[in-house]
Amino acid sequence: MEYGKEAVRLHCEGCNCCQAVLMSSCEQFGLTKEQAYRLAAFFGAGMRSGEVCGAVTGALMALGLRYGDENNRQCGKSQEFMRAFKQEYGSCLCRELLAKNQKKMCPTFIEYCANYLEEEFK
Repeated sequence: MEYGKEAVRLHCEGCNCCQAVLMSSCEQFGLTKEQAYRLAAFFGAGMRSGEVCGAVTGALMALGLRYGDENNRQCGKSQEFMRAFKQEYGSCLCRELLAKNQKKMCPTFIEYCANYLEEEFK
């Protein structure tokens, strides 16, 4: 499965950024697409206020499903992802991403996040 293509397809069909990214990988964690859709429903567009990019939030949710534990001992996985995303795009904030990357809109960020997950989860 190609997470990036699936996530972009889901976004084109009406899912927000967070939903699209989380839904692209959710089933391997026993989470149905419907559950992922509902869980991520209010996290798009930087939680609707331009804060942390919804695609980034969806990826963090998936990373939490894979690596989260009772003491957050593997939280470095989230930090690695955030560093990689910031290195690629300069920010994790929705409003800054859209201002800096006029030609690279949401589908670009969605595809990057979903592809990162696919590579991470191999």
